[in-house]
Amino acid sequence: MSYLPDVQTTVARYLDAWNEPDPDQRWALVHSAVAPDAVYTDPGVKDPVEGQPALAAFIGMFRTQFAHRLEATGPIDGHHHYLRMPWRFAAGDDVMATGLLVASLDRDRKLVQILHFVDPASGLDGV
Repeated sequence: MSYLPDVQTTVARYLDAWNEPDPDQRWALVHSAVAPDAVYTDPGVKDPVEGQPALAAFIGMFRTQFAHRLEATGPIDGHHHYLRMPWRFAAGDDVMATGLLVASLDRDRKLVQILHFVDPASGLDGV
């Protein structure tokens, strides 16, 4: 029987992936939290980011541009195979953007469809 993470663990690994500077560690975190066929979208991405390797590379590219950390700002709310969670990109008191993560989960409780909504008043208008 394989280990199934709880939703809290999956989301924590996903957040850690966004904050991990080491590419190998970032890949391990993406692999543990995100389904192989995951699709990531946010308002600043022209085309969806598809698959674990592409998401790990996208996060790495983002990290080279910004020193901010992706942080949860509230609890995870979920039902069935869906979740939502408020977030922010911040470096100390410098909050670059706030928004809402909405995602679907597969049977292994990994993120499949990952949507980052950015609050209109935020300063993040695209990468």
